[in-house]
Amino acid sequence: MKIKRYTAGDVRTAMKQLREELGPDAVILSNKKVDGGTEIVAAVDYDERAVIASARQQVPEADEQGIEHSLADLYRELSNLRGLLEGELSQLAWRETAGKSSSWSALYNRLAGLGLPKGLCEELLAALPVTADLESGWQNLLSRLADRLAVTGDRLLNEGGVVALVGSTGVGKSTTIAKLAARFALRHGRNQVALVTTDCYRIGGQEQLETFGKILGVPVVMATNEMDIRAALDALANRKLVLIDTAGMSQRDLRLSEQFSTLQNVGYDIQSYVVLSATSMPAVVNEVVSTFDKDQLAGAIVTKVDESTSLGPVLSALIKNRLPVSYIGNGQRVPEDIIPARADVLVNTAAEMAVVEQENDRELARRAG
Repeated sequence: MKIKRYTAGDVRTAMKQLREELGPDAVILSNKKVDGGTEIVAAVDYDERAVIASARQQVPEADEQGIEHSLADLYRELSNLRGLLEGELSQLAWRETAGKSSSWSALYNRLAGLGLPKGLCEELLAALPVTADLESGWQNLLSRLADRLAVTGDRLLNEGGVVALVGSTGVGKSTTIAKLAARFALRHGRNQVALVTTDCYRIGGQEQLETFGKILGVPVVMATNEMDIRAALDALANRKLVLIDTAGMSQRDLRLSEQFSTLQNVGYDIQSYVVLSATSMPAVVNEVVSTFDKDQLAGAIVTKVDESTSLGPVLSALIKNRLPVSYIGNGQRVPEDIIPARADVLVNTAAEMAVVEQENDRELARRAG
């Protein structure tokens, strides 16, 4: 059995020294206050029988009561030390937890202020270093949030293809079609782009796209079923980009998913992008995405960012469904108000919106008071 004595300014330092030297199996034999701090006596390869034998050597053989007293003193020292250590460790844990929970609560509130759900907030915070201060922690969280967002870049307007925009009514599919067509025409020429509409349900839907087509100088073809769509794509095979504007319906309308299935069965490699409005409620966004087979979606286009007060719902839906973002619509102007999606820009915009909303809430509270 190896016995060592450690003296330090406090219990934690002494304990650290003995654990580093004797290891985790060391047994503490005594602890007492001394000038300048604390003294701890510890042993490794502890053998209770050896301790008793040592006690017997120090006490006359006939004095069994003295042996019992020695052992009682030893056990009392161990009990006192256990209580002291538990108190020290409890205080240390409380201080660390209190400091951590204070900053983490503030960071959690900031994340929640973006409109993110509780689960995502907790996931982001779980990976945050405990040592992070409030501001560096916030920047770290925003960076982690951006890392969770996938983007496609400007691939659609660079490469073209047969592209369909799907989604519920009122999200801005037709306006987005016009913006993309105008951008592509400016980049590749108007003879390289064409429009197809399957919207025979909405009053004025076809007329709106035809108006865009006349302004842009590109053909617009009406196709109401699978055969019509295939025939239209056959006729437009020489075009580098064909944009299909689908009918907008409630996300609970079965015809919406049926329309999507029709596009997948035409026989052409159609890239389908779901159009999501940044103004939609969280439940609506998730319901829209669940209407389509997300594995068959090429990505998402987020619209009406300029009309929204929070991007959290749409960002969380994109992350949850692992949908890459292609473009961001931030106004009604054609073709100006559409840009390729960037994760950091989306997250920073979400943070800026949250700050504006907080300021608005404070102003309303001030006026009400």
